[in-house]
Amino acid sequence: MFEKILKQNNLKITPQRMAILKEIEKNGHISIEEIYENIKETHPSMSLATIYKNLTSMQEARIIVEVKLPNQKQKYEFIKQPHIHLVCEKCGNIQDIHFDSSIKALQKICEKQTLYKIKDVSVALFGVCPECQ
Repeated sequence: MFEKILKQNNLKITPQRMAILKEIEKNGHISIEEIYENIKETHPSMSLATIYKNLTSMQEARIIVEVKLPNQKQKYEFIKQPHIHLVCEKCGNIQDIHFDSSIKALQKICEKQTLYKIKDVSVALFGVCPECQ
């Protein structure tokens, strides 16, 4: 699956990229440091710089996107349909909720009220997950 995604985006299939993509798939939302910690055992020669470089290449190819959340380290996820992030204030868990039409409606309302031309929408709701309650 990842081989096909990389080929379609004209990126070379490398063990480093495959390992990074597997970690993103496994975790859903993951930081650079978490990727590094999770793969350093199986890929001891991979540096943080290599991870940064590959994440940048895959962002430019629109395979992954940086998740922008206030007061948290940047995390990465696969690009998917528009969604809202639910963030637990206790454990930091992030859950995706898909509300495509609602997000587009919110964007249109904001553009109409402010005359901004909005290019990206990032919505995060903060609370406490069922496990931490």
